Amino acid sequence: MKKPLIFDIKRGCIDDGDGIRTVLFFKGCPLNCSWCHNPESKKSEVEYFHGSETSIGKSYEFSELLSIIKEDAAYYEASGGGVTFSGGEPTLFMEYTGELAKILRENGISCTLETSGYFDFKDFQKLLLPYLDCILYDIKLIDSSEHIKYTGKDNKIILENLSLLSKEKIRTIPRTPLIPGITDTDENLDKISSFLHRLNLKEAHVKLMYNDGGLKKKQNLPL
Repeated sequence: MKKPLIFDIKRGCIDDGDGIRTVLFFKGCPLNCSWCHNPESKKSEVEYFHGSETSIGKSYEFSELLSIIKEDAAYYEASGGGVTFSGGEPTLFMEYTGELAKILRENGISCTLETSGYFDFKDFQKLLLPYLDCILYDIKLIDSSEHIKYTGKDNKIILENLSLLSKEKIRTIPRTPLIPGITDTDENLDKISSFLHRLNLKEAHVKLMYNDGGLKKKQNLPL
């Protein structure tokens, strides 16, 4: 089992799924979004900020994470919250993330996944999907050439995976970050709306607050 690095654990979050949540940020991502607000999440290996001996990312045993997560169990129960897997891209570590989600479900804790959608669907369907309650699914750009330009990857697999997910019995919420001059154009948003309508997805979100803090963090990362 490939064990990921987790570069942050945020408790008391309210913007990454229902209720009050603990968010685990996995290190490593297949995309290279030009606006990424967590540039330290892109590489899966340990890194260090310039001028610091503190590493970015730590490996955790399941028991360690469960202990941290259960500290806020009362808040999850009271608010309908739980745990959100974020990143980076948690599906890069499908077996680990799936096993963790299974353990959390056995402990009565709901799990949400934030994903770029860039993953192997068969592995996802087998290893992770059965233990999730909700998926927050990024749809950034419809045009494939634009997607390659701004994220480094074609979006074919992302659109195909969302089409497949729309047939599964799980709450899936497409989300679009509004990046000025890139994703927030009328043409892109109209095409996204048409695509989601064809899939008969009833719920979608836009992220109105573009966070440019990643630009500052990127300056402190090694080249």
